[in-house]
Amino acid sequence: MMNSTLTENFKQNSKTLIFDTTILILRTRNIDDNIIANCVDTLRNLFIDIRIDVHKDFVEIPEYLLDTYRMQYQAEGVAYFVSRNFHDDHFVIFIADVDAYVPGLNFVFGIAIPSIRTAVVFTYRLKLFADYERFISRVRKEVVHELGHLLGLKHCNNPACVMRFSNTVLEVDEKNYLFCDKCTTKLTNMGFKLRKISP
Repeated sequence: MMNSTLTENFKQNSKTLIFDTTILILRTRNIDDNIIANCVDTLRNLFIDIRIDVHKDFVEIPEYLLDTYRMQYQAEGVAYFVSRNFHDDHFVIFIADVDAYVPGLNFVFGIAIPSIRTAVVFTYRLKLFADYERFISRVRKEVVHELGHLLGLKHCNNPACVMRFSNTVLEVDEKNYLFCDKCTTKLTNMGFKLRKISP
């Protein structure tokens, strides 16, 4: 899910990006090393000339961001908390083993706020009807999806594209972890270098 307030986060100069293309990955305690390794490998497989750093310590989400009536965390609040504490000149992706929502929706798998270059993937519901391998596949897709939003992409109508909006875990399963040709072209035109990968 992308925050509706989309601001200009980068400028182009002969299609060369002028900001740091480092991605910092954070996690809560229950996100194991294998999940992180799979996400890192996926991003490195997709993008050329990006740097990925993994924060060594677990991140604890403050309890004031928990809606005790719904027993879900406030998605935007989590993103802003992470941005205030960990954002520098890089992109931040926080993988959190909690359930979260935004007003008007029962839940979200993730949220991206381009203006603060921060995204969060919430894995609680991605475990539904899944063995460990399927769960990792879903997390990988949602990490790429939210990063796509941070880079300026909107939801895509292509059912196989990773930028397709997913309202259920079954819809997450149906799509690929790759950007479609249209979304790849958009990223390329913005100056990002992607590897050519066959679905």
